[in-house]
Amino acid sequence: MKNTLTRMLGLSCLALATNSSAQLTTGPSSSQSPYVVPVATATGTKITSILTVGDAINGYKFAGLPDGIGAYDNGNGTFTLLVNHEMGNTAGAVRAHGTTGTFVSKWIINKADLKVLSGGDLIQRLNLWNPTTSTYTTHYVSNPATSGLGRFCSGDLPAVSAFYNATTGLGTMERIMMNGEETGSEGRAFGHIATGANAGSSYELPNLGKSSWENYVACPKAMDKTVVIGMDDATPGEVYVYIGTKKNTGNDIEKAGLTGGKLYGVAVNSLLLETNGSVPAANTAFTLVDLGDVSAMTGAAIQTASTNGGVTKFLRPEDGAWDPSNPTDFYFLTTNGFGSPTRMWRLRFSNASDYAQGGTITAVLDGTEGAQMMDNMGIDNWGHILIQEDVGNQAHNGKTWQYTIANDAFKLIAEHDATRVITGGANFITQDEEASGIIDAQEILGAGWWLGVDQMHKGIGGELVEPGQMFALYNPDTYNSNPEVNLQGNNSNIPSGSNTPSGNNNTDFGNVYVSKSATKTFTIQNNGAAPLSVAGITMTGTNASEFTLVSAPTFPLTVAASGSQVITVEFKPTATGLRTAMLNIASNDFDEKAYTVALQGVAQNTLGVSSLSDGSFMKLFPNPTRDEVTVAVTLKKAEQIMVNVLDINGKQVIAPVANKYGIGDHNIVLSTSSLPNGTYYVQVAAGSVVTKTKLVVMH
Repeated sequence: MKNTLTRMLGLSCLALATNSSAQLTTGPSSSQSPYVVPVATATGTKITSILTVGDAINGYKFAGLPDGIGAYDNGNGTFTLLVNHEMGNTAGAVRAHGTTGTFVSKWIINKADLKVLSGGDLIQRLNLWNPTTSTYTTHYVSNPATSGLGRFCSGDLPAVSAFYNATTGLGTMERIMMNGEETGSEGRAFGHIATGANAGSSYELPNLGKSSWENYVACPKAMDKTVVIGMDDATPGEVYVYIGTKKNTGNDIEKAGLTGGKLYGVAVNSLLLETNGSVPAANTAFTLVDLGDVSAMTGAAIQTASTNGGVTKFLRPEDGAWDPSNPTDFYFLTTNGFGSPTRMWRLRFSNASDYAQGGTITAVLDGTEGAQMMDNMGIDNWGHILIQEDVGNQAHNGKTWQYTIANDAFKLIAEHDATRVITGGANFITQDEEASGIIDAQEILGAGWWLGVDQMHKGIGGELVEPGQMFALYNPDTYNSNPEVNLQGNNSNIPSGSNTPSGNNNTDFGNVYVSKSATKTFTIQNNGAAPLSVAGITMTGTNASEFTLVSAPTFPLTVAASGSQVITVEFKPTATGLRTAMLNIASNDFDEKAYTVALQGVAQNTLGVSSLSDGSFMKLFPNPTRDEVTVAVTLKKAEQIMVNVLDINGKQVIAPVANKYGIGDHNIVLSTSSLPNGTYYVQVAAGSVVTKTKLVVMH
């Protein structure tokens, strides 16, 4: 998190233009300032435009109607952003898969300043299902499908754990973007492989059924079953649950468990149809109606089976998201109509081992809170849900809201730039605006950061189709809910990555006889506002087995906000010489998940220097000294030499000198000019032998 603040400030410094009063930043690749802006009451909220429709990166243009998005870290200072473009099947240019219509773009973006480095089409090979032959037909630019794809709306790039169970090895670790066509009852669901050898291959997913899909969202819980929930954005529409089984054979779609499973419909007890007038009591039971293998069924047939089975019809189900902290809780929106109740529902599954058993449903927002036509949503790890409105062509400024699970709070944080969406505004584009695609991006950009897109529904023709924008949003409530891990030794901070052990902070254990031991204490602090969960503390490195935790706490260990936990490390060497290890603390701090610190100690032979064939291998002169002292070493064979100067308490007072020296005499000069008058000890380790001589400094 400490790095995040620096990164956040860096974005503002590198931007093309900044509006400090509105906390807006125009990113280095965007031709326009942000279309979405914080409201006055959202203190500390910041928004940066990343790319605006029409902006080109190396000739590739950012097209319009950006909707659902997904992002992953590339591990090299950049991240990949995948963007659905919600076009009809005849709109826009011919894409890389061979037809016009909806598509998914892929962007490489610099994490430090949000500069866009490259862009391109994700879909290169389109595999469409033939229900008659139960086989796929592959289409590409020279073998296009007979018609284009239509209207990919919201999207989901699930966590790796959604499609891979590390415990059993079943599934795939490749990233698969999920979406579907919102084109009426025959809309198809798709999985788009974004990484690995088959990146660029997209597959229709017939077992997930056909409907007017707003989104298909995969449960992040690591398990052998694959659970994906789809929202049918019809008036009315249903909510469906697909349950499949992961494999270790086949292509990535098959391994992920996205083939061969069953489709279920959500049936709420005593609620066949959601109405404007009321909602069911909190925690009303729901069951899952088994629709079976639907891979050969039309959307119309699935609709008939759903109606006959008593599947609940909701007032236009829109986007949904799993709570990453509670993966049996799924939230979804019903948008309804302008001026009518728009709601957010929570499905709470009762059995984490068998989602097919159903659970309970609660309308956590019942439509009386003041929002209009809630459409898209995302959830962070701390229970903040950001919700975006889509009110259509209404004289209403489209808003972004925040709901907090822990306290049921609901507040406004952003809306559209009034000069662009209010008729007569200086920069007027349209009053038919729609923010969309909001996702938690903290694992990529650091604590507090989200990513989203914006649509401006005004026809501009050509490959661009409509105006729009992608943006980053910094939410201080998210940031302030993060823990902040820190480590201290001897009341001194030890930064993560510290690789120079020192007696001043207890990371240098000093001299210890072989088979004897020394202990040092450290304090794990949580300087953040949320509980710190320490998953484990381990030792790694050359001599890791010689450094151990004494009376280790039970993990996971929870450290309360502003709290601390003392740990004790024991150094018990098994051989002489310099011994080293790394202390590793794994926690839920976003930018310091792996907190690493170097440890060392010098193991000394219990027989002492008298065991040497020549006890005078090291001398000091002058002694007493003033500004420098010479350490004279005589070696009978080549050795690694480590020289340390310690005060009478054993604390290191001069940076150590380490080098390999050959046979013969060597003079090592140390500066003592900064040392106060007093008595010190010069410790020399030559291979496996360690000796220590008193030094007096007098200025």
